[in-house]
Amino acid sequence: MKKHVSSAVVLAVLTLFSAGTASGADRLIISAGVNYLQPADQGYREVYGDRAFYPDFQAGARLFKGLYALGGFGTLAKTGRTPELGLEARSSQDFFTAGLGWLAPVSGKLALLLEAGPAWIRYREEAMGLTVSGSSLGFQAGMDLLLLGKMLFAGLGLGYMSASDTVEDVKIKLGGVRARLSLGVRL
Repeated sequence: MKKHVSSAVVLAVLTLFSAGTASGADRLIISAGVNYLQPADQGYREVYGDRAFYPDFQAGARLFKGLYALGGFGTLAKTGRTPELGLEARSSQDFFTAGLGWLAPVSGKLALLLEAGPAWIRYREEAMGLTVSGSSLGFQAGMDLLLLGKMLFAGLGLGYMSASDTVEDVKIKLGGVRARLSLGVRL
């Protein structure tokens, strides 16, 4: 768990300092959220269920007007049962995201944050005395509707994250469709 936290801190610091030329109000946006994920992989859903909830953290630095460099980290862990034998299985996935986002006013205090970029997904699964782990690079895209206050904001978003890997000639899909509820601060 310490590795996950330290990775998130390093990613956040790099993201925040990557746009040293940003100036003015709203240079930085930082948010914490909870995500509802519908996993993309059918085999994963059979063992762990059709949905997963996980926390995440996102930070961004303004590059120019409404253009932001964004980075984020999320992690999920699930337990389930193998379909044939009913044995316990454990799975974890860590999501590292980066990319560009466009923050555009919609009306009054509402704004839309559109984002896209690479996603690196690390996974680990333990079942029947075996452990499988790996990572894969993919992509992510999302759209968040933000309710802006003077410094604080709340968001509701939809997105998709996807990567794939092959384990013993079986292709696995990582990520899936997500909905996000977040609270954040603009500095």
